[in-house]
Amino acid sequence: MKTIREYSYEELLDRAFTKLAGRKGSEEVFEVPKANVLVIGGKTIIQNFRDIAQVLNREEELLKRYFMKELNVPGSINEAGQLELRGKFSAVSINQLLDRFVQKYVKCSTCGSFHTKLTKKGKVFILKCEACGAETSFQAF
Repeated sequence: MKTIREYSYEELLDRAFTKLAGRKGSEEVFEVPKANVLVIGGKTIIQNFRDIAQVLNREEELLKRYFMKELNVPGSINEAGQLELRGKFSAVSINQLLDRFVQKYVKCSTCGSFHTKLTKKGKVFILKCEACGAETSFQAF
């Protein structure tokens, strides 16, 4: 058996990739879903809210609280799974907020993977990446 110093760089690289095979990587194409926004009177409705939460693998309640906090308005999820926010907001501003949510609460800052789990421990969120195993913690909202 060879010692590590006897392997060439290419052999070590091949060995590393073989050991990593099967792990989910950041090479996968992940598209952040776009919110279908409808403004009726003094309400803004995100029609595909439930679908967005499922694609991002985040609880609807967490995503709802994020929008309510960032926009500083009350809101609720109706029986059709749509988020109703009090106030008029453009589709552009809602989608910008959604992109910011994904960057902070979904995407791994180490490897860029979207295969993450978010848990809350006390007043802290912990984002654990299923691809690289990295853990990031930050203040909960």
